[in-house]
Amino acid sequence: MLDQLKRDIPFIENKYHKTDEPFNAFARMSYHGWEGDPSTGMDDGELKDALSAFADAIPDTEHAVIKAKLFAFVLDHMRIGIDEHDYFPLLYNWNRPLSAFAAGRWERQMKISDEAAKFRAEAVASAAINCWRDYDHAVPDWHALYELGFPGIRERAQKYRAGHPSLSEKQTAYFDAIDIEYAAILRLIARLRDYAAGCAFDKAERIAECLDHLAKGAPTTMYERLMLIYLYFMLSESVDAYQVRSLGHGLDHDLTAPYLADRAAGRFTEEELASFIGYFLMQFSAIGNYWGQPLYLGGTNLDGSTRVNELTRVILDVYDELGIYNPKLQVKYSKTSPSWYLDKMLDMVRRGHSSFVFVCDDNIRAMMTGIRGIPKERCYDFDVKGCYEFAVRAGEFSAAPTYINLLAPAVSALNRSADGDAYADIEARCLDDLRALLDGAIMMTNELERELDEINPSVMLSATITRSLELARDAYHDGAEYNTTVFVVGGLGSAVDALMAVKYLVYETGTVSLSELKRVLTENWSDGKLRQMALTCPHKYGCGDPEADSLGAKIADMVASCQGRPNARGGDYKVDMHSARQFIEFGRRMGATADGRLAGEETSKNGSAVMGMDRNGVTALIRSILVTRPARFTEGYGFDVMLHETAVQGDDGLAAMRALLAAYDAGGGSTIQFNIFDASTLRDAQAHPEKYQNLQVRVCGWNTLWNNMAKEEQDKYIERSENLQ
Repeated sequence: MLDQLKRDIPFIENKYHKTDEPFNAFARMSYHGWEGDPSTGMDDGELKDALSAFADAIPDTEHAVIKAKLFAFVLDHMRIGIDEHDYFPLLYNWNRPLSAFAAGRWERQMKISDEAAKFRAEAVASAAINCWRDYDHAVPDWHALYELGFPGIRERAQKYRAGHPSLSEKQTAYFDAIDIEYAAILRLIARLRDYAAGCAFDKAERIAECLDHLAKGAPTTMYERLMLIYLYFMLSESVDAYQVRSLGHGLDHDLTAPYLADRAAGRFTEEELASFIGYFLMQFSAIGNYWGQPLYLGGTNLDGSTRVNELTRVILDVYDELGIYNPKLQVKYSKTSPSWYLDKMLDMVRRGHSSFVFVCDDNIRAMMTGIRGIPKERCYDFDVKGCYEFAVRAGEFSAAPTYINLLAPAVSALNRSADGDAYADIEARCLDDLRALLDGAIMMTNELERELDEINPSVMLSATITRSLELARDAYHDGAEYNTTVFVVGGLGSAVDALMAVKYLVYETGTVSLSELKRVLTENWSDGKLRQMALTCPHKYGCGDPEADSLGAKIADMVASCQGRPNARGGDYKVDMHSARQFIEFGRRMGATADGRLAGEETSKNGSAVMGMDRNGVTALIRSILVTRPARFTEGYGFDVMLHETAVQGDDGLAAMRALLAAYDAGGGSTIQFNIFDASTLRDAQAHPEKYQNLQVRVCGWNTLWNNMAKEEQDKYIERSENLQ
């Protein structure tokens, strides 16, 4: 089905960076693969120098206008390319070139109070938090872009501008900036069209026709809709400096109408339509974002019927045939999901495609209506974005500036305790310290967020959001219906296990005093036998142990209690029980902890158990997780499951995986993701990496290749998989 694409894949894989040269996925925008046509624009050095001179000449005015003029300068001088091996053009200068003269400069000018700065310094130093201003969780109104196209988005903004009876200076700048940026986008598309029209290879005519339609109006075919998504993504993420954290509002749903129309009209064959999807997916595989580029599938219509359709199957078949893990797929499932849909994806997971996260559709909609009070008609088609976060489609922007380490309060509570204290005192101190940490984080985060629109105006994004246009206010800052702030919280398993180990070692067995335990920890577990007792403590989170689970529920309750508190942008706080890479970063900065963890080792991920400590099977693991009530966490809840290869083989194995999903959903689950491993395979992969070039690993909320992981991370997966034997 994808014969031509497979011949082109080696070329596309070198589009954004050269595959035979070293590559750091965290710095993906710093590389080039294809050089494009030098006659069409500047290289990075030339553009930086020219942009610097241009920036110095811009009069001091509103930041939105300055940013828009810089954006337009980049697009007008950007080097481009059209290649015979691809249906999507090259935009060469994609390393956020204007940021040094806009957001980077304005970030340095913003100050926070002495109180907030003091809290941040102390909390960061103790590995209790990490924080920064966040612009990485934006999703435009894709439906507005499909219906209006880039020209229509610009024209609609002009109409809203004309409809405002009076505009402040800042509101005038808001509309000026949109007009400047979208005019520049249209000039770039026309330049790409004209360049493609001058190329002689087979794909060029089709590319030129597609771009011509996008220069003049809304997309009319599936390929044109894919091209629009790609262009918006590239320009927003790599020039306007707002990551695009979902490709569509459910890509299968968004492409269905043009797919069926193309097929009915005979414009393209089924093979050609599948091929366009494949070329589109390969862009994100080739870009190589460490975190993965998300898109979601499935869902439920307002009447309760499923959104899964024949195009869902086509997308999954193409993805499977390509064998890629980026983009990563978030899949909504519910009781109405067709059986083939889950069977297809679960089979892919057990064959090594671990780049899926399964989203409990019914539970998330119930949370949005019940806990957040959002009308049902605004919840049925909620967006899944980032790793597994939830938002009201085209109506909510959730900045996630603060990451919280739940192990830190457990450490501080132990450090503040002394011989003679009861265990209940230590547990109470932990909850008190967690409450103080959350209060301080809210105070600090509110100050960080007060000027998001001044530091990095969301011009491209705002133009797509109706509410933003109505208010003439920046969409990402405070111009949406729901302007929310997220605490990203991880380390729950480590926090529970650390306190339970104190209880076990000091109070249940009397093996050691508090003061002696603290001394051993300062010496990085100088007593190996004592450490082994901590590691084998009978009260471990993730094993269905009532005491550990009760403590996990108390900590989760405390974290959830900050949801709904007001933020600085006219909205409120949400919580995402998720770690990103902070389980590594926090761990590196922490000394040894009472759960048996050595200094510098990672903490637990997401809301999951400590790696290797969920020893009583997946049923007990799910029972522990469900005690924390995952679906009440309004931004998301990551849950990691590892299964042994033998447990998922054949029809019985597939049925067992389906039953697991059903049980998690029925118990109030949120999201769930899998690794299917055998310890012997992982040990062999560590010893002979050349044999396992395509071995995938699911990490928190994204996929990576085994060979791209540090040995310390690999060791943790081996340790956990050994407990599955």
